[in-house]
Amino acid sequence: MKWGMPVMTRSRLFFNSSIIRQNLRQHGWIGILYTLLLLFVLPLEMFMESNPLAEPNTVDNLFNIGGADIAPFLIAFPVVAGLFLFRYLQSKMPSDLWHSLPLRRSHLLASHTVSGLILLLVPVWLTAAVTAIVRPLDGNMYIYQGADVWEWCLVTSVLTLFLYVFTIFVGICTGQTILQGIVVFILLILPAALLQFTDMHLNRYLYGYPEGSSLWGTLINWAPLLRIMNISYEPLSNKEIWSYILLSAVFMVLSFVLYRKRHSEKATQAMAFTYFNPLFKGGVMLCSMLLASSYFGSIRQQPGWIIGSAIAGGVIGYIVVEMILRKTWHILNRRMPLEFVVYGVLLGLLLYVPVSELTGYENRVPRNDKVTEVFAGGNYGELTRNLQGITTREEREDEIFSADRKYIEAVTALHHAVVASKPDQQHNTRRYDYRESKRFTFAYRLESGRKLMRTYIIPAAGFEPELKAVMEHAEYKRDRYLLSRMDENVESFRLSNLNKVISISDPQDVQEFNEILKREILNMSYEDEVSDQRARASINLVYKPDSTDYQLFYTYEWLPSFKEMTAWLEQKGYAGKIKLTAADVLSAEMFRDIHQSAIPQGLIYDPDTRLELARSEKRSAVVTDKTLIDSILEHRRDFTREEGRYVVKIEYKGGTVNYISLHEQDVAPALKALLP
Repeated sequence: MKWGMPVMTRSRLFFNSSIIRQNLRQHGWIGILYTLLLLFVLPLEMFMESNPLAEPNTVDNLFNIGGADIAPFLIAFPVVAGLFLFRYLQSKMPSDLWHSLPLRRSHLLASHTVSGLILLLVPVWLTAAVTAIVRPLDGNMYIYQGADVWEWCLVTSVLTLFLYVFTIFVGICTGQTILQGIVVFILLILPAALLQFTDMHLNRYLYGYPEGSSLWGTLINWAPLLRIMNISYEPLSNKEIWSYILLSAVFMVLSFVLYRKRHSEKATQAMAFTYFNPLFKGGVMLCSMLLASSYFGSIRQQPGWIIGSAIAGGVIGYIVVEMILRKTWHILNRRMPLEFVVYGVLLGLLLYVPVSELTGYENRVPRNDKVTEVFAGGNYGELTRNLQGITTREEREDEIFSADRKYIEAVTALHHAVVASKPDQQHNTRRYDYRESKRFTFAYRLESGRKLMRTYIIPAAGFEPELKAVMEHAEYKRDRYLLSRMDENVESFRLSNLNKVISISDPQDVQEFNEILKREILNMSYEDEVSDQRARASINLVYKPDSTDYQLFYTYEWLPSFKEMTAWLEQKGYAGKIKLTAADVLSAEMFRDIHQSAIPQGLIYDPDTRLELARSEKRSAVVTDKTLIDSILEHRRDFTREEGRYVVKIEYKGGTVNYISLHEQDVAPALKALLP
């Protein structure tokens, strides 16, 4: 009785010091190992520069130090601590022993939780203190401030707390340690997996669905596991820190509530609460159905194949979850078929209704008067992605959206035309010929504040008037060709053509060339934009060294249709230095591309095989006249596999070999005369 009195006295306190001391003695290795690894990853790494002459590096955050990554340790140790400290919940004898003590369950939970926090947070705080102390020491190859140490300590502590508390919550809801660990990692990545599977499902069966539009950032933000793995490149924002603190508090409160209701005999059972079983079954079946239909649906598009794969995935998921819950493979009983049918029908409706005609998704085009701003083009994701943290996604969207009413009318007219005919519906977002089709994303901002997005592959044939109205508009060209990047931060222009490179760096020439390039782009006709004629040179912008401009680049082209630019370059003497002439050509061999049916199917795309066939049929000719070669270079177009095109194999003096095509009207009579 005297031995038991101190226990009864301590039980009146919220924390039991005896339990805490026992946990620290038994599981202290977790804290020791965590401390050593954190010290190695952060302060020790700062002194491990092999080059003694290297200069110290200024770092933006301490998560990006050296070659070691903290993320695996930051994820593993809180989960391991939660598994070991609460393992007594998952074994019958330890569970009966602990719950037989004269302690309230809230005291047990609080004491074990505090034990784990001591093992996990003390190493973090100790590492932060050492990092702050060694900051001014010689040999430290990183320059950082005290605020950086505080930020590292705060973020690491918050994430450690969240992962540890979440592991405790899952442990209270489950009855097996192995299952607890598996479920923890599944739930940490489940939001990303569901988003990915849902995106694949909707994209496959919804015409116009914008597949993966900036989805990667969403996946990272919604999946804690991915977010933590990405922490070296993008530290947590204040909003995210408060979100994880709030989630930690919620899971801690739920843990206390559920622990009071948990029965001790649930140890070794898969789920400690039977009302979680339907959610567990439905979740596993839904993921397996989505995974199966996504995988097999990508192989064969037949409805029977897709429906069958979804059913098979549901059956497999149901069998697996039943075996886990019952801890045996003997799961057959009378109610099993009926239960599976109920789950299957409900989940089947959940998958079918969003992609059915009931939603009206595929035919929905906003009215002109309901649209406030619009974007149309093939580079929406690139333009709205937040690169280098320079601007937010919202600011980029503000930059690319247009409120021009005529442009809105042109875009909605094109959208209506696409929806009415649904071209290439089956393979809409999977593969297309960029010469004959254009990938378009339509993004609308509506009066209601909502945003509507659709993505299509639009063939040029049959949509020329609508495409022309959109693609010739200045608002389309502003985004398509990134005209906003051509501002005062441009230091020079770099023109390149094979091994020829020149730079326009004179400030006056840069300004003039900049304005000419803008005018040429804004004056481009629809025919110029879709033309397959080869550019005379590539044009790259070179920004000033101190520029913090958009880290988003675009390669422009000097097209044959750019008459003003051509005249200016010739006047300034740049054209002769960059333009290809017969003097740059080592050899040229021309043939007319016919009899394609004689080419084996596996080599149908190989131009060398086509040339060999022409040689064997005596249909090729070597061009040696420099005037004719200049004519070929002037009119050269991208190589295509179109029957009847003239094709020229050009070998340049630098060793580069190109195949180009010529239209009938591009071939001079003297060239045609060379062919047999």
